[in-house]
Parts: sequence; structure tokens; C-alpha cells
Amino acid sequence: MAKAADGARATRRGRPSTGVRESVVVAAQEILVEAGVARLSTKEVAKRAGVAESSIFYHFGDRMGLLQAVIQRHLRPVKDVLGEVEEEPGLRAGLVALVEALEEFFWDAIPVMAAVQSDVELRAKFAERSRELDIGPHRAVDAVVAHLSIQHADQWVPGTVDLRAAALLLVGAAHQRALQRHLSPPDVIAALPTIESIVDTVMPILG
Repeated sequence: MAKAADGARATRRGRPSTGVRESVVVAAQEILVEAGVARLSTKEVAKRAGVAESSIFYHFGDRMGLLQAVIQRHLRPVKDVLGEVEEEPGLRAGLVALVEALEEFFWDAIPVMAAVQSDVELRAKFAERSRELDIGPHRAVDAVVAHLSIQHADQWVPGTVDLRAAALLLVGAAHQRALQRHLSPPDVIAALPTIESIVDTVMPILG
């Protein structure tokens, strides 16, 4: 039994057998939520993930690259919804699913955004990379505009609907719901408009 216990401890301390990138990203997210950016050192992330610190630099380059990977991980469900073309059951149901996915993305991403904005070095690197790679909050609006344009073009006459305004309302509502879940008292959160009511309010804009 002693040998088995020693082996278990060695496994926990050592490099994960699979999913090194995923382990590091999950560890970074956990540290951000629990302790903020002040504890987000490569040494602390490596310790939490059970990997060598050098593997973080190998896979992500620096802390900004690691934070970008955290964001990309949480974007997967949103991309899945945006990519659902054949199975989508209609405009209203599709928009409800989209706002739900966006809200959960923002719920997970807000600690990362706060970390970037509260750290001078990270903020400067994000500004530089956002210019180089065209990344930032506007990309969420762009994606929703494209989604509406491609999947629901038969719902309105082209040129009669401001899709960007509608997309901004949907993305903004999802972000606000997530932000209030993080920061508002329970009674305020309970009084939030439902996603369905938000979609029903935007639907007339879409014709």
C-alpha cells in the first residue's frame, strides 16, 4: 500500500500523461478566479497544472499567450452555436441559444478581462496584439452579424435591418447579465430580464 501511495503522489506531482495545454489553461483560469492576476505567475500555474514551467513558455510564449488560450477555450461553445446551420430550429430559438452561450462565455472571460486591464504589462501587450491580430470585443459583434446574415437572411429584406445594432444589443445583454452575476446582490440578479425576454425585445428589430 505504501508503494501504491508513493506512486499516486508521484503521478500527481509529475507531468500529466495527456492534455498538457488543457491542464495549464484550466489551472490559469482557476488561479484567476480564486486569487486574481497577482498570483498568475508561470511558476504558480505550472505548480497547479503539474507541469514543468518551461512547458508553459513552449506552448503559450508568455502570460498574454496563456490568457488568450483561456479565452479561446471558453469561446468553443459560442463557436458551436454559431456553426449550427442545419439543425437550427428557427430565429427565436437560435438567438436564445446564442445569448445563453455568450453569457456563459462572458461569465468565464470577465476574470481574464479584469486581469488584463489591471496589469500594466498585460494591458500593453493586449493593446499591441489586438492591433496586430484584430482581436477584441468587437469580434463578438462581428460574429453575431455574420451569423444573422448567413442563417437568417430570408427573415428580412436586405438593407432594412441594422444587423450590427441588433448584434450589439444581444452581445451587450449577454455581457451585462454575466457581469451582474459576478457583482450584483442576489435580489438584483433574480430580477434580471430572462434571456427569452431579451430576445423577444430584439426580435421586432429584426423584422
